[in-house]
Amino acid sequence: MKRATLQTLALLLALAAALIAQFLLPQREWGGLGIGYFAVAIVAFFWTLISHSTPDALNAPHAPAAATPLVPLFNGSRAQRAGLGVVVGMMVVLAFHYLADNQFTIEGVICWLTAVLGFIALFGEVPADWRVRTRAWWAQRPYRPPYTLTLQPHHLILLAILLLAAFFRFYRLDSLPGEMGSDQAEKLYDVYDVLNGQRPIFFPRNTGREAFQFYWTAVIIKLTGQEIGFLPLKIGTALLGLLAVPWVYLLGKELYGRSVGLSAATFFALSSWHVAISRIGLRFPFTPLFATATLYYLLRAFKYGRRNDWLLTGLMLGVGLHTYIPMRIVPLLLVLLTLLKLALDALPVIGKQWSVISKRQPITDHRSPITDHRETPALTWTFWQNALLGGLTALLLFLPLLRYMFDEPQMFWFRVTTRSLENGNALPGESWRIFWDNVKNALLAFNYRGDAVISNSIPFTPFLGMVSGGLFVLGLIYLLWRLAKYGDRRTLYVLTALFVLLLPSILSLEFPGENPSRVRMGGAIPWAMIIAALPLATAWQQLQANWRRMGNWLAGGVTAVLFLLACRDNYTYYFVRYDTHFHNTLWNTSEIGAAARGWADSAGDMDHVYHISYPYWVDTRLIGIYANAIPWENSIPNLDNVMVQHYEDPAPKLYILNPLDTPNLEKLRVMYPQGWLERREAAVPGKDFILFLVPPRQNR
Repeated sequence: MKRATLQTLALLLALAAALIAQFLLPQREWGGLGIGYFAVAIVAFFWTLISHSTPDALNAPHAPAAATPLVPLFNGSRAQRAGLGVVVGMMVVLAFHYLADNQFTIEGVICWLTAVLGFIALFGEVPADWRVRTRAWWAQRPYRPPYTLTLQPHHLILLAILLLAAFFRFYRLDSLPGEMGSDQAEKLYDVYDVLNGQRPIFFPRNTGREAFQFYWTAVIIKLTGQEIGFLPLKIGTALLGLLAVPWVYLLGKELYGRSVGLSAATFFALSSWHVAISRIGLRFPFTPLFATATLYYLLRAFKYGRRNDWLLTGLMLGVGLHTYIPMRIVPLLLVLLTLLKLALDALPVIGKQWSVISKRQPITDHRSPITDHRETPALTWTFWQNALLGGLTALLLFLPLLRYMFDEPQMFWFRVTTRSLENGNALPGESWRIFWDNVKNALLAFNYRGDAVISNSIPFTPFLGMVSGGLFVLGLIYLLWRLAKYGDRRTLYVLTALFVLLLPSILSLEFPGENPSRVRMGGAIPWAMIIAALPLATAWQQLQANWRRMGNWLAGGVTAVLFLLACRDNYTYYFVRYDTHFHNTLWNTSEIGAAARGWADSAGDMDHVYHISYPYWVDTRLIGIYANAIPWENSIPNLDNVMVQHYEDPAPKLYILNPLDTPNLEKLRVMYPQGWLERREAAVPGKDFILFLVPPRQNR
């Protein structure tokens, strides 16, 4: 009992010290003390790991469940299957032809989707008794479903997590964030093009963008009847941010069991990092969603060896490549993980230690806090055949972008090459120095110092919160201990995935100031949350072993306290501190747009509203968007060039000026002596603006 008491106290000390350390570390005057607390936390946590007498649940044996026999989805004769394969090939060729000139044509889309569906039908698999059960289901009267869903406690917990995630992503969404930046203007102009009949595959505006968000936002606008504006953008990204939560749960569960999956999903639901990038209305949350779904199915393919998991891996990857540029690193990650698995399986001693089992013996038991991990071997023809089919699935989904890449390679790769491959650094050694410096800064961003972008976060604050950041460090210690003691290949998978998903930020070699990037590193968020969930799982396991039933209550209490602290910390960060920072930082284009619309509706029209440019002030397009006048770009860079033309126009006019733009204001007073100015006070001090109103000129 004395040993159990010491272990419990050490465990609680480790958790408390980690949280205190994370609170202190980002503060310059207390950073050194934060490092000291982290040292205490690491030592205490490591001691609990090595001193615990109960074997870790990761090594617990499992009785393999019998595999369900599978048959092809299209179960025709060899000739029929060959014919379907020929049709798929023809559809691919025709789709490639009709998708030219960067346009989704009707013919091209039909051929493309036919090829994808035909390929899935040709190689997809279903349970052997699927057709029998389906026919029986349709024949039954009264209706009785072929499957019975039993509501389990973890279903209710997952539902609560989803509701919590929805709150963090939709609460005050109409007002927070309250102002757009130039990036949102670019996106809304692309959405405007879609709503007006254009169907690009790739949008070249603003260095090039994949198409998914613009069609997705256009659908939301059509379904909700909203005007083109900030809110539809935010609704679209918040919905996809919410959709990522179940995938985080599934990924954590597949790797380490249900308790880790639920804890990781909770941390993810609360994460101010993910909340911020989900609510800003840009494409940032697409990478966490599609990268997580892709890797979930890849790990299932590793574990169970089923073809459908490979096909779903390709499906998620193919769709994800149409969303956001950092998704382009995911194919490289899939290749690296597959080669890593091959190398591990090819080493006979390590392969024996890591319990690689045959294809016919999948593991499906997730009852223990952290489950045993066994995989099907990669040293079979079936494994590589299925992997190839998964790759072809992704390639088929990627086909429209492949055609655009074939037609416009420079534009397709423009943003990547200008960040990483322009070779503006004279010496190759200098690029390597920048690379490793970027690696250091990206790793420090989790706990110490984040990016400087003012719109996505409070500048230079760490990406992880007090609770998730502290547990993340302990989770890394746990992973390394698992690797050293048990040779657990999951440590290699997790750390490889985490690092590669940081590369879209790290590879900003030409602009190292853009690293670390909260948005380009977004694909790493689920993995960071899974790592943060691992200490909770091992703490629960140890407390149960030491104190039996009382251990359950103690573990539940510790978990509840940590989640409540995480909830309070992330809520305060985003809905209080970030809210204040955001409204004090971004320009009040919504107020300017409302003033322009008010004048246009009462005294004139938007064609005679003019924005006189001023350095580092508002984006003209945003005024038009907030005035519900997209596209509107009546910007005047130089008033002298248009003075004569404007003076000869007798219509009433409205000029919008920065209060510091005294020279242009004096020119307007001279040109229009009958005009008058109004200084509009902004809701935030220091953001006032000037309206110079010109009445209509009477003809004499």
